[in-house]
Amino acid sequence: VGGLECSRVLFRSKQWYQRRVRGGQAAKEQLYMFIQDLCKQNLGEDGYRYFPFALGLFTTIGFCNVTNLLPYVEMPTQIIGCTVAMSTTLIAGLTIKAIAKHKLNFASFFFPAGAPVGLAPLLVPVETISFFSRAISLGVRLGANLTAGHMIMHIISDFGAQMLASGTIGGGIGGAFCCAALVPITILEMAVACVQAYVFCMLTTMYMKDAHELH
Repeated sequence: VGGLECSRVLFRSKQWYQRRVRGGQAAKEQLYMFIQDLCKQNLGEDGYRYFPFALGLFTTIGFCNVTNLLPYVEMPTQIIGCTVAMSTTLIAGLTIKAIAKHKLNFASFFFPAGAPVGLAPLLVPVETISFFSRAISLGVRLGANLTAGHMIMHIISDFGAQMLASGTIGGGIGGAFCCAALVPITILEMAVACVQAYVFCMLTTMYMKDAHELH
């Protein structure tokens, strides 16, 4: 009887493990297909060449964003200086690659095709500023969105702790309400962390397309 019971437990454990493995494999395949579709949409058929880079970028930023939600943990994506440095490095690399590929034709990026030549003094500075501001906007967007959410969580949790420490009935009710409010806010912040990783990866692939096709 003992042997049969052990066999039954082992069989159920094997079934549970197989279900977990299949579920994890399906999740990874969905992630791969998602990033592949992103590369194909923004970079065309040649986008598969950049799939490893896009996948690594998305998973790294997503992991850092979600880990930032843990107490007393500060990852690079929460520091605007780090995100700007990362985005600046990406844009600089794409610019160098575009210049190496297109040589002097790269200058056409700052003057839209078909635009009147008389508007060149106006369009060239605008397009130049727009191009190089990507390095700042890409990083600031990521860092600012994460920092804003964390500040809201910090304010609510600090306010709730002070109300609980007051020792009054109203303070206890208000503190409990603040603690309960942190649950949906945390879930929302996890969604924001994943969305921001996707936005950063999507914009990067779009900028890669611009560098390849000069538009």
